[in-house]
Amino acid sequence: MEIRAARQDDAAEICLVLRRSITELCVADHNNDPQILDPWLANKTLENLHAWIARAGQTYRVAVIDDQIAGVGAVSATEGVLLNYVSPDFRYRGVSKALMAVLEDWLKEQGQVVCRLTSTATARLFYETIGYLPDGEPQTGRSGNPAFPMKKLL
Repeated sequence: MEIRAARQDDAAEICLVLRRSITELCVADHNNDPQILDPWLANKTLENLHAWIARAGQTYRVAVIDDQIAGVGAVSATEGVLLNYVSPDFRYRGVSKALMAVLEDWLKEQGQVVCRLTSTATARLFYETIGYLPDGEPQTGRSGNPAFPMKKLL
């Protein structure tokens, strides 16, 4: 597995990974309810991916296995982890853990001592196993699904 900076020419494949991961792996969060799923997927577009990859003050990283994007993670120096998704084709292969280690290292390089994120119900146990703790009460996410603020000292 190689972890590298996302490139503009990765945007279409990243978009597919995001959409498949949400649709196929986050069923516990959206229950296949279009009122939750559709808004969650709405901003996962090629146009937005191009803009997000180019945005200053944050980094997008991809995990590549066998010349395929297996996962994508993003972190902002001011907002913490923005996203961390794995392709259903590469689940349980250490992709998310490897991405998180790289994102946390990037935050340390930016002088940050805490990493914050908002977890889905699906991912909450994963984040707990890599050292994240609750950081406030659960909230309702933008798509109407439960959102769990978490943090980890770096």
